[in-house]
Amino acid sequence: MDTPSDEQRSRAGGAPRDSLPAAPQPLARFRLHDQIVAELGGRIVGGRFSESGVLPTETDLATELGVSRNALREAVKVLVSKGMVEVRPKTGTRIRPAEEWNLLDRDVLDWHAQSDQRLTRAFELVEFRLVVEPRAACLAAKRGTDEDLKAIDTACTALEACIGKPDLVPQCDIVFHRSIHKASHNALFNHLGSLTSSLMQIQVLMTTHEPGSFEKGLPLHRSLTEAIKARDADQAEAISRQLVQMPYDDLAERLSLPSRRLL
Repeated sequence: MDTPSDEQRSRAGGAPRDSLPAAPQPLARFRLHDQIVAELGGRIVGGRFSESGVLPTETDLATELGVSRNALREAVKVLVSKGMVEVRPKTGTRIRPAEEWNLLDRDVLDWHAQSDQRLTRAFELVEFRLVVEPRAACLAAKRGTDEDLKAIDTACTALEACIGKPDLVPQCDIVFHRSIHKASHNALFNHLGSLTSSLMQIQVLMTTHEPGSFEKGLPLHRSLTEAIKARDADQAEAISRQLVQMPYDDLAERLSLPSRRLL
């Protein structure tokens, strides 16, 4: 059977294998202060300032954004606190190297999720998930209360109901994995899972938008749920690692990276 072309698949409602889904739009921000911070942070992450790494002068930038210099200064202070810029007398506001940014800051993660770097950041998130989630699943099987296990089962059932409803998949998948983080009763796992939700939404969109990809991984979600409910910690850890390996392999292929078993 001939394989349909990207153009044919597009007309049929599918998506080309290498296409990227549009990044979800951020929630509306109502405070001017937040709007300025979001605008500057998004531009910095997106590399939309000069190659010199220096922001325009305070006067020029305030004029361009249509805000007061005081409001701009307050926004810059927020970016300083996130490790993204530094302000020096006479030399102005300079963008710091990306490796020095607070990459676990919720805003910084959101800006990456909206940027052209979202594929790379999504891959890095999956590497992070490969380290954290199998252990979280193991702990959930050991420590989860009956209420925790019921929440995991309910989240899995809701995810299974997403077949044929691709728009619901990202949020339901996040709820499922977050329920496991919570059941681990490890405050750090739970907090990190909350912080990375925006990037995980992008990752799920990227790795499930091809027809059939979501359904392929769905049985592992149920197997993981049943292992946790059975208090089989070793099995839960192994299935979780197998589950997260799937998007890892997918994104590694998209980035032309050698896929490998990390653990």
